[in-house]
Amino acid sequence: MRIFALKTLLVLITITGTAIAAQELRATTEDGRKVILSPDGKWQLNSNQLAPSVQSDFSSPYQPAVKKFSLNFNTTEWTLPPKRDGGENNRRLFQHKNLPIVGMVISDEMPANTAVMKDVIIGNARQAGADILVLLDEMHHIGGKDVGSIRFSANMKGLEFLFSTYYYADQDGNIQVTCYAAQAQFSKYQSDCEKFLSGLVIK
Repeated sequence: MRIFALKTLLVLITITGTAIAAQELRATTEDGRKVILSPDGKWQLNSNQLAPSVQSDFSSPYQPAVKKFSLNFNTTEWTLPPKRDGGENNRRLFQHKNLPIVGMVISDEMPANTAVMKDVIIGNARQAGADILVLLDEMHHIGGKDVGSIRFSANMKGLEFLFSTYYYADQDGNIQVTCYAAQAQFSKYQSDCEKFLSGLVIK
């Protein structure tokens, strides 16, 4: 059973009967989860009214320009900084609040196909002056679509990073969802990166 964070606020408590000490208390947390507080001080999830959906961890969707794409991300873990003046309109960075990992979404309406997207991703990294080594190249099935997944190391002037990216393209546009970290740290935070990437939604 998952322990609620101390900051979780109980916003609604319904007390049934007058003998509070002998009654169960039912409450709703700020993120919509229903709990039962027993007289002995223990709590449990109300199995009749669990969290509103399995997406409760993903409390905010990010919507790029192409409306068929979105990214669900957990705002308790990630922050979406404001766009910088003069920054690229099709690119947004996400910063993890506690870990040394960075997320990025690049999306625009240029038609393409998924195979071409992989070449573009690798080509852009090489054009930036990085030495690239592809470590993983596979396909996933998301929203009924075949989505590419690539992981590669990038060495630029002695700085080594590891990038993990989901990518997809069709006649409506394209999207890349990336999470990266220093290569020496990536394995430690790989599951956090994969969770971020799995927020990709394709309609």
